[in-house]
Amino acid sequence: MQQRTKALDTGEHGPAPLPVGRFLPTTAESLSAESYAGAPVVELDGGDLVILTTDPDRAAQALAAYAQAYDLSLDDRALARLRSRWVTFERQPEGDWLLDDAEPTDDLATRVHYLLG
Repeated sequence: MQQRTKALDTGEHGPAPLPVGRFLPTTAESLSAESYAGAPVVELDGGDLVILTTDPDRAAQALAAYAQAYDLSLDDRALARLRSRWVTFERQPEGDWLLDDAEPTDDLATRVHYLLG
């Protein structure tokens, strides 16, 4: 399953473009994301959420903080739908990036927590 993000509008004199191709995100900045409870959270086109952490407790805390920041209702069912998955990230020439399912043996695979919107 491939997901796309929106390119970050940096204006006329924004930072230099990032390299195109697959990459391992390590920070919120590498995904143009904001951190909640210490974990980067990205809302994909379509409303799915990706939380960049391998720790399920930290992912749940980040989801709760994200929901509070946006005044969204969050119940136990939403937390129960939070799933761990292996994915790869690939930066596109226009500045956004793709998220694709991956095998844990892929050298550029990252384990994230994912919530369908």
